[in-house]
Amino acid sequence: MWTDRHRMRWPRARKAIIRAGRGAALVAALFVVAAVIFSLCSPPFPLIFPPTPEASRHPAQAAGIANYTRDEVDTFYTFPEWYIVWSYQSKADFQSRSLPSGYSYFGDIGQFWHAYSRMYAATRRVYPFATGDHVMLVVIGSSFAVEYALKGAYENTIGRLSEWTSGDHLVAEDQYAAKVAQDYAAFVHVRPFYEFSFAHALHGLWRDTPFQTAHLLRTLERRTWLSLDYAVESLYCELIELATHAMYGYEDVNTAAWIEFPAEAKARVLASVKSMKLARDLGPTEAIVEIPRYQEFTTDAQTLLEQGARFRQIAGNELLVISAIAPAGWKNDNPKLQLLEQQLILTARDNMRIVLLARVSDLNDILAALARTGVKLEHLYDY
Repeated sequence: MWTDRHRMRWPRARKAIIRAGRGAALVAALFVVAAVIFSLCSPPFPLIFPPTPEASRHPAQAAGIANYTRDEVDTFYTFPEWYIVWSYQSKADFQSRSLPSGYSYFGDIGQFWHAYSRMYAATRRVYPFATGDHVMLVVIGSSFAVEYALKGAYENTIGRLSEWTSGDHLVAEDQYAAKVAQDYAAFVHVRPFYEFSFAHALHGLWRDTPFQTAHLLRTLERRTWLSLDYAVESLYCELIELATHAMYGYEDVNTAAWIEFPAEAKARVLASVKSMKLARDLGPTEAIVEIPRYQEFTTDAQTLLEQGARFRQIAGNELLVISAIAPAGWKNDNPKLQLLEQQLILTARDNMRIVLLARVSDLNDILAALARTGVKLEHLYDY
């Protein structure tokens, strides 16, 4: 039997359901509008290299090797994902010598979304729509934008006033924050960002950082702000880790590559990269190997290339996106490279990041050619 209390609760519940439905509809509408704007801002442009044929991506030589092949489109979308790594590294380097209010928070937000837009423009008419990649980039891109927008707004108001009270001197908390930023930047070069322990960073702020009173207002403001920052980051990382493992499971930590070796030098070259594992021997001059992912892949691949090895496929694919640091004004005149994106380094404006598409088999030649023009390889985006 319904009581008067039940009769009163139903209208309230009904109103709550209606409000929730309206909120969900508004979010969906905003998402659709944002997706349309993003698509309009990403007009397609042609690639000079055709995608790897599907039959070539599954060679008989690799039959039975687990996770040999990944989607080729992933090499494009791995760049905007890694842009966040480059931003964290840039911010860490900046904080080691300067106060945080001067960093290019809003510029980095713009560069991330522009990078994402360019990769979508390059792939939208060539590869199938990569739903998982887009979901991941929208989630981490939005959180990156919110994080940097809040930090940029705070550091340029309350933070800047706090700096003024200290005479623009670095206090112990500034130095600790710079160290945590460097530790974080180094960590995300080799592991997913959500595995970093911001809880440990918060603990260290209060346990290991001396409380000095030469600039009391700055000290108190930094401790409060950094405590909030590390606590929120810790919670966010835990949520992203749970969501990532629920959606994608645990990612393979290695990338498979089919390599050709110089005649009679195979054993020597294989032995030169300790972290590399032999997955399948293909005769005197070829093998399929497994190389650790993330920045270690770039380091190990450079070692192999310097010793004369050549890649035939990486993760079953014959195209690869690479990034490098070049002098501002650099122009591409190499027919074996296609320039996909270029970004001014906002904290060092005499340099720019260039994002290039190349054939895997041409890596030896193009990396040597880039080095001759003063260009430094940054990363090979191994899917």
